[in-house]
Amino acid sequence: MTHTLSAETLGELTGRHREPAWRAEQRKVALDLFEKLPLPDSRYTKIRNLDLRSYRLAWECPDKPPEFVGEREAVYSQLDNAVVSVKVPEHLSAKGVIFCDLETALREHADLLQRYLFQAVTPGEDKLTALVAAFATSGLFVYIPQDVTVEEPLRVVHLLDRSDIAALSHLIVVAERGSRATLLEECYARHPHGDGAPLHAAVAEIYVGEGAHLQFGAMQNWNEETYSFVRRRAHVQRDARMHWTIGWLGGKLTRSYVESRLMGPGAEMEDIQVLFGRQKQHFDLTSSLRNMAPHVKGEIHMKGVLKDRARAVMYGFIKVEPPAQQSNSYQLAQGLLLNDGAHCDAIPGLEIEANDVRATHGASIGPIDEEQIFYLQSRGLEREQAKRTIVEGFLTPTLEQIPIAGVRERFHALVEEKWH
Repeated sequence: MTHTLSAETLGELTGRHREPAWRAEQRKVALDLFEKLPLPDSRYTKIRNLDLRSYRLAWECPDKPPEFVGEREAVYSQLDNAVVSVKVPEHLSAKGVIFCDLETALREHADLLQRYLFQAVTPGEDKLTALVAAFATSGLFVYIPQDVTVEEPLRVVHLLDRSDIAALSHLIVVAERGSRATLLEECYARHPHGDGAPLHAAVAEIYVGEGAHLQFGAMQNWNEETYSFVRRRAHVQRDARMHWTIGWLGGKLTRSYVESRLMGPGAEMEDIQVLFGRQKQHFDLTSSLRNMAPHVKGEIHMKGVLKDRARAVMYGFIKVEPPAQQSNSYQLAQGLLLNDGAHCDAIPGLEIEANDVRATHGASIGPIDEEQIFYLQSRGLEREQAKRTIVEGFLTPTLEQIPIAGVRERFHALVEEKWH
């Protein structure tokens, strides 16, 4: 059974899941915002032919996909808008680690969840965020207790199968003081059932406590009919470290906003995003850094390779607030165009309100070098082989900075697959 994106569905949803009054009220406010806010267009990204009212919700899982389970891994898997399975190894539960879907979290950890749900990201930030806040029942709550180290990656797997279902998800990660963990998110799509384009909208809220270290890796490989909207934000406290590693390969139109707020002295972040676009794909990617305390450090690295008629816009924004004296920030955006039809814009931004800081940026967009291709062909490579070699050389310095080996290897493999 499917349900429309309506107030009637919202009432049925809250009753079905027996949600507390505070969550039901939160959903009502979000629905009002969803109905009022426009689609999040920008100067470089115009969203056409997307009628959100044509999508529906399905809470049941009609087709169980393959299990993504390792012996010692915690794994959450979701098909369209339904939770498929959640597996937590006993050794993690024994340490006090919470790894559960949001429905379970509302039932068993309501007071803890309420402290974090929509505190970093607010429903009114854009129409798709409001959509998630109003209707998402799928999602994951991760809680790492103080001084606990999780050795194995925590895995999140999203699968899209139907083109008429709004696939919504909300991720909340809390890493308490002195803890360490790695979370890997994987997104895949089969050829959709039915007419239309699959829709994915997601919110991630990450809280990194004092002295904690969190690595977040994501690999997006939707099919090339999918609309994807993602908003992620991290609050990073004193002497904590946050590493983002995101690979973008799929989607018809992908719009992503990642923000790191360095809120305590000595906090650090690094955001590495790499994309490979082909055919008519469009990527609108923003990485934002807010320095809010002294002696913080942040780096943004964004690289894109585009072929055919693919488009990308990469926004990098650094804001240094008045308390953030002696902070150090850097951003770099680079695009490589493999033919005349591809296009990329790199837009850096700085807003500095402190007088003892280091904040720098760089941006470059250009076509593949024909002289380099000629040189490699003179050494016996075919033209396509030469272009692939140059692309590998362009991406490798950035990929080598990725601290999660599995993300590096998977991105290389998927680029190779897309090239063919």
